[in-house]
Amino acid sequence: MKNRTFSRLRNFLVSFTLISLVTACSGFLDEVNWSSQTADNLFVTADGYEKLINGCYADLRSIYDSKDFKNLQWLGTDIITQNNVISTNNLNQYTINYDSNDGSVKNVWNTLYSSLKNVNAAIERAEKVKGLDEKIISQRVAETKVLRALYLFHIVRNWGDAPLMLEEPKGPISTATRTPSSEIYNQILKDLNDAISILPLRQSGNSYGRLSASAAKHLRSLVYLTRGYLPIAEASDFQNAYNDATDIITKSGHTLLKDFKDVHRQATEVNDEIIFSVQYGKDAVSGIGNSMPKYFLFPYREGYPGLAKDSYYGNDDATYLPTKYLYLLFDWQKDRRAEVTFMSTLNENPATSIDGKNTGKNWFQCVQPVKGTFSLGDTVIYFPVPSDPKFKYWTENDKSKVKYLVYNFPSGNPEDYSEDEYFVTSYQTSNLNSRTFLPVWKFKDANTNYLESGASTGTRDIYVFRLAETYLIAAEAALKLGNNADALSHLNAIRKRVEKVTNSLVFPEGTTVTIDMILNERSMELFGEVSHWNDLQRTGKLIERVRKYNWDTMNIVGNIQTQLTENATKYYLRPIPLAWINSLENSNEIINNPGW
Repeated sequence: MKNRTFSRLRNFLVSFTLISLVTACSGFLDEVNWSSQTADNLFVTADGYEKLINGCYADLRSIYDSKDFKNLQWLGTDIITQNNVISTNNLNQYTINYDSNDGSVKNVWNTLYSSLKNVNAAIERAEKVKGLDEKIISQRVAETKVLRALYLFHIVRNWGDAPLMLEEPKGPISTATRTPSSEIYNQILKDLNDAISILPLRQSGNSYGRLSASAAKHLRSLVYLTRGYLPIAEASDFQNAYNDATDIITKSGHTLLKDFKDVHRQATEVNDEIIFSVQYGKDAVSGIGNSMPKYFLFPYREGYPGLAKDSYYGNDDATYLPTKYLYLLFDWQKDRRAEVTFMSTLNENPATSIDGKNTGKNWFQCVQPVKGTFSLGDTVIYFPVPSDPKFKYWTENDKSKVKYLVYNFPSGNPEDYSEDEYFVTSYQTSNLNSRTFLPVWKFKDANTNYLESGASTGTRDIYVFRLAETYLIAAEAALKLGNNADALSHLNAIRKRVEKVTNSLVFPEGTTVTIDMILNERSMELFGEVSHWNDLQRTGKLIERVRKYNWDTMNIVGNIQTQLTENATKYYLRPIPLAWINSLENSNEIINNPGW
């Protein structure tokens, strides 16, 4: 079992405020009120400094479990769209209302900079700490430098030039400047280089969940890879990205699990493939549990009179809908990932279920008898999928012969959603804006019920870095270096692991690798885990693939026109939030990103 080492830091106003630290992970059930102490007094003690470090880790939850952050990661891509058939989403459809006032953009910006304040405090205050071994202090500083690098990387790749915050603020900030992105990248790499030289290769035991040299090197490889595409790139960036990625693959001790199912089985979420994850515990208090699973579950409400929604099957917070393109990317007959990613026959019994509970069938069951319609345990909704031995296209005549609902799997052109039941069928009488879709079970959490109120939170860790992505970074870097053989080898390593039949998915020797092939592989392997928007942004494929495969971007209700034209290059960066600009005394000196 994991030893949860990190606690929640709340109400942290650096330096000049009182501190309240609330612990919420296994082994830290107590609540400690530090209201009688100042930051200067508290953080020089061994216990206080460790609490500060724990708070820096806890900030990861406010980022990675934020719906705003998820919006920026996944909406407006080729593989995820909105679960709403009648309204527009500015980030998904790139409407004229997507501007510098966008709430998700503003909130993520604020959260990242708030988190930077905390890590800067931890770095600066380290030299004054008493009663803590110098080696431990050095490691903690290294950990926070990786966190700082991570936050700065999110900032620079989304906004480009931005304020470079490297010091703990001693009071309110009234002026700011935008630092060139080249300098921010240099700082990121400096922090990572410093950390890699100090941190252990892996973390285990009581330190599992802390940042390691392998995690820092994984991040560094992605940083090099991203900068390699930019005008500010250095000649060695792709080579450095490749070297870091292959070094992790061959020397870190992290390995790909033999069974893709075990990567995402909750009972085995601590495994050799996970390089770094955001930690949660079974004793997490209300408001800080992992809420991510509920955003991917089909919100069945009232397909039949008198049949109540089963709480296991989603709620009104269901937000992120896989696109038709994603469904059709998988070879359901050959690729195990399809049955793990989506609700499928893999979950028919507790012994093989991802979450260990018999609640993951690829059909909905009646949990409350409905007189004259269903008996307890009857099938209510059936989703035929291509891996089902009984798979077929159900005609209206076929459907009329059964009392349960059947929603046909998407078929045909991945660019055309117009006739697919998943995307256009309105199935509810009181929730007409929600669509039918195959639920995602990759993130299913066994330790929560998915309440209709939307208040559900779970205990699953959120994967930030795992080795499968490292392989894909190596493949992409090799491709950019002109080394097709190595790119193919790393790509095939990922595909070989998920084959149902040996050599059924691997690309033949001599296959020419393309960036689209790598993006497709990232889509299937890492769906919902990493920022796919940034993948498309980095590779210059954002406009092309979104316009081609995200139906909602090009077919907005009410004949509203998307602003994502073929030449709309402004969308490769987010707008600087206007609210932040207006808060500055030198706001007139801040120029927004081009086009915003």
